[in-house]
Amino acid sequence: MNKEYLLFLVCCLAVAIAPATATMNTIAPSGTVFIGEDGLDISATGVSPATNIVWYGTGGIIGSAPAGSVFVTDPTSFYVSPVLFEGKTGPWFTESGNVLAFYVQEPQISLRVFDETAGFEITASTVWVPKGDTIGFQVDNTVYILANRPGSSGAPVTIRIRGPGGIEYSAVDGFQLEDILINSPNYRTGPVWNTHDYANGNYTVWAESTGNDMNTNYPREGLTISPKVTFLMQSTNPLITPTPTTIPTTILTTTPITIPTTMTPTTLTSPPTPIPTTVETTLPTAVPPTTTPGFGLAAALIGMAGGLILSLNRK
Repeated sequence: MNKEYLLFLVCCLAVAIAPATATMNTIAPSGTVFIGEDGLDISATGVSPATNIVWYGTGGIIGSAPAGSVFVTDPTSFYVSPVLFEGKTGPWFTESGNVLAFYVQEPQISLRVFDETAGFEITASTVWVPKGDTIGFQVDNTVYILANRPGSSGAPVTIRIRGPGGIEYSAVDGFQLEDILINSPNYRTGPVWNTHDYANGNYTVWAESTGNDMNTNYPREGLTISPKVTFLMQSTNPLITPTPTTIPTTILTTTPITIPTTMTPTTLTSPPTPIPTTVETTLPTAVPPTTTPGFGLAAALIGMAGGLILSLNRK
């Protein structure tokens, strides 16, 4: 393939894309612009170069003192700056003549992810997605009204998928994820991602409103960038614990051998005859009382005297 042919292809692609880009930037009178959009052409709304546009606030009276004012240098290259327009949504008017120029609106976006094979929505409480199932997406948004701009094919939205190892995908199974043109508030892709050939692991999915660089100029979750949806993809349910395989163990049983007991003959012996034992008893020896010398003789004499006296009296 030569350089001239490559240059020809690039030129054809530029011609094909240019009309859609130009019409998406063109704002009709009383049209809607989103905070963060850049490079808009609002000249058809009645805004002149080097003039002011004014905002009267919610419930404000047209012609009264404005609640906000923005100076427009070039209406063919207009930036809806978050610094100037955040918190000031609703109708904006030309200062001269109070002509309604356009409406300012906050963008909103969220992404829903579906397991189209099993028929359930993948949410924060989803434990896992079986590998091999087919996944689809639904983009809930307010930027779809970009499709209402003259000649526009739709609002560009990019779905981002980040897989294991930080790999990001620009397409899945031939379905391009970048700058998907949507034209409804609940855009559904249908089953577009067959997960059979993708690695096991954690995946994070989200969507961004890329129209006129609003996701870059106004990177707010829920506004230009959807909250992320994260899920585990693998072949087996992580909640099921595999049962360990038990290897049967063979236990050898030994039968005890009984050895007969040899009885030793017992000889009965008569108890020995007790031999009487003679115990010599020793009698205590009587010890005659000891008489104190002198007192015995006196007693004898007294006795004899007493006897004589009795004898004489009887006579």
